[in-house]
Amino acid sequence: MGIDITTDVSTTGKIDQWLDKTHILYGIAAILIFLSIYLIFGYAEMERTMLEVQKIFFFHVSAAMTLYIAFGVNFLFSLLYLIKRKPDYDLRAAAAAEIGLVFCTIVLLSGPIWAKYAWNTWWNWEARLTSTLVLWLMYISYFILRSALLDDKRRTFSAVLGIIAFLDVPIVHFATKLWEEKAHPKRGAKVDVEPTILHTWIFVLIAFIILLSILFILQYKITKTNERYEIIHRKHLEGAS
Repeated sequence: MGIDITTDVSTTGKIDQWLDKTHILYGIAAILIFLSIYLIFGYAEMERTMLEVQKIFFFHVSAAMTLYIAFGVNFLFSLLYLIKRKPDYDLRAAAAAEIGLVFCTIVLLSGPIWAKYAWNTWWNWEARLTSTLVLWLMYISYFILRSALLDDKRRTFSAVLGIIAFLDVPIVHFATKLWEEKAHPKRGAKVDVEPTILHTWIFVLIAFIILLSILFILQYKITKTNERYEIIHRKHLEGAS
């Protein structure tokens, strides 16, 4: 069954009212992004060995931490859907997965650029790189599955896949500790970082998380609108026939 567009007001009305009051976040996010760019290129000290290339670190690592959150939200709402069977949870899970996939793509694109100049190789199939690629492919499969199925089957199977795909997140995070790697430093290894670099990275990470929140809100509203449109279009076709 599809979403009843005339009911369930009590469960979604308050959410919609809150979403409509978040326009101030757009301006805050824009300011934080511009400040992040300034801090990266105008405040953070140059790393002594990698020089300018090290600036990719701020985008690469921040995007990686942000995708953990996005896929975690997908996991949470996928689990809630399987428990409570509320279609709105499925829409939120899908919105989080799509935003997480964007940040995962940023990680996969920025990583090889950094690796080429830092380690003289674009890709070396180490555990963290490979597990991140597998994570990206699993969430690509998530949306392929959603486009191939309809209604309850789509929600159920995509929720199950979302839960399974999230199991790869801790593997990505702890890959350097679980397997021997030459490029990435081991998890928990002490690395001397200049205060300006650390402060800038924390600021950029906060900016990315706020950006994630805004994109999630927008994507959720778009996904919900598309779902309603599909229901109306389907009913129109059934009525015409």
